[in-house]
Amino acid sequence: MNPAAGQNPQITTLQSRTARLREALSGFGAFLAAAHRADPLPTLQDLACDWLRAETLEIHVPAGTGPLQTEDKLKLCGPVLIRRRVVGRIEARRNRPFDEDDRALLAALGQLIGAALEHAALQAHLSERDCAVQTQADTLDTLLTFARDVVNGTNDPLKLARWVVAQVPGMVGGERASVLLLPVETSDEPMLVLGNGTCATPERAREVVEHGLAGLVLHERAPMIIDETDTDQRWIGMRLSQNDTRTRCAMAVPLLWNHCVVGAMTVTTSESHLFSTTQLNLLELVACHVSLALHTSNLDARLAATAASLGAMALYLEMALPELRAGNLAALDTITAVAERLREEQLALSRTGTHP
Repeated sequence: MNPAAGQNPQITTLQSRTARLREALSGFGAFLAAAHRADPLPTLQDLACDWLRAETLEIHVPAGTGPLQTEDKLKLCGPVLIRRRVVGRIEARRNRPFDEDDRALLAALGQLIGAALEHAALQAHLSERDCAVQTQADTLDTLLTFARDVVNGTNDPLKLARWVVAQVPGMVGGERASVLLLPVETSDEPMLVLGNGTCATPERAREVVEHGLAGLVLHERAPMIIDETDTDQRWIGMRLSQNDTRTRCAMAVPLLWNHCVVGAMTVTTSESHLFSTTQLNLLELVACHVSLALHTSNLDARLAATAASLGAMALYLEMALPELRAGNLAALDTITAVAERLREEQLALSRTGTHP
């Protein structure tokens, strides 16, 4: 006689449920392991399909508009829960009816999948935070090196601008950079230093000042991002050269010192919606160092020119004084001209670094 034939059907059912629950729980670790994948859903679907002994199973996240319950005996539907919040929907099918045990397991399965998805989201969030922290640390190191190089670098504004356009794109995640240098003297032309270190033509530099993004931030005296050049009216309204490299996203900051505008810095990329406020803030921080360096370079150049001018005027005075002592009153004209020139130099020095 078969011993199993005399067993209580309820005991047999309970043993079957216990064995099935044990089998299901033994796969708990596999669900959590799936959460470490870049896309955990395909693995979770395979595991859930085995869990319910279904033939097909789909997990929809978010839940969408599909039903969470069904009267179809060959179809089983249920929610994916994170705590008490429905975040998704499970749909399972097979060619034999689902029973109460399947529905009980489905309820546990919905919470288990929810826990795995929440774990995956938390892991992604932690990874993003770790990446952000590392990026900030790298940025601080790079910025410190950049500041040291600026402080110890050349006092030639053009050489400094060429160095900047080579360094800045890697610091803020762009592809190309340019620096617009405004003239110190009204008789000079603006200079536009491009990403390859060359200078654009004076006509192109004036075009950028009057109609380019650099000119726009100079007018606004504020940093600016163009997320998508194809749709942003500010960019569409600019007069751009036909030789311009294709740009989809751009940001620019003015180079300011006190009330003095010394130039502008622009970074561009061929990928749209690339730059964020964080990158713009970093570019502005870099611009502070560059502005100080350019202002110092301009002062050095101004002081050198003033020293040369004072030396020439001293020479004129030294030549005029003997003539004056000898009774040549024409030497007074030279002394008067030197005095006027000294007054002009004094006024020019008083305006240095304070004009808008």
